[in-house]
Amino acid sequence: MIPEAELVRKEFFVRKMDYPSSVELTKNSLLRWVCLSLGLISKNESRDKGIIIIDAFLTLIFTKKINPTTQDVQEYIKEKTKVEFSEKLIRYHINRLIELNLFERKNNKYYLNPSSTSENRKSLSESYDHWVKKEIEKDLVVTKNALLKLQNSYERKK
Repeated sequence: MIPEAELVRKEFFVRKMDYPSSVELTKNSLLRWVCLSLGLISKNESRDKGIIIIDAFLTLIFTKKINPTTQDVQEYIKEKTKVEFSEKLIRYHINRLIELNLFERKNNKYYLNPSSTSENRKSLSESYDHWVKKEIEKDLVVTKNALLKLQNSYERKK
């Protein structure tokens, strides 16, 4: 194992992407765009299982207004698509959202992880600002300072 590997606490994927107006034509295309931009799916993803799971998860939380369990998501998908997804696969995709700190699990139920500074405790975009954007911004400052020190260390060797 590389010694620096233990320094890594979390990974964020940031993709610079075009945002054509066609993205907003359907909820599914907007969902695919968001999943791609957050690194939840790969850019060559041809399978829809991750999208189906995240769609079901968000539907239960924001449309049905419930804090679902993995089994709730599984049952919703089976009812909607007539296809059964394994609990392991569902947990995998939901855990990707938890790793971003956008959602959290308490007593086997999933909840939006609200921003501590937000008045709207049910805002996904404010949670993103608080848990993802601010973390990335802090890490960019640390990386910028390290780059400055690295350049200085090379310039002193003259």
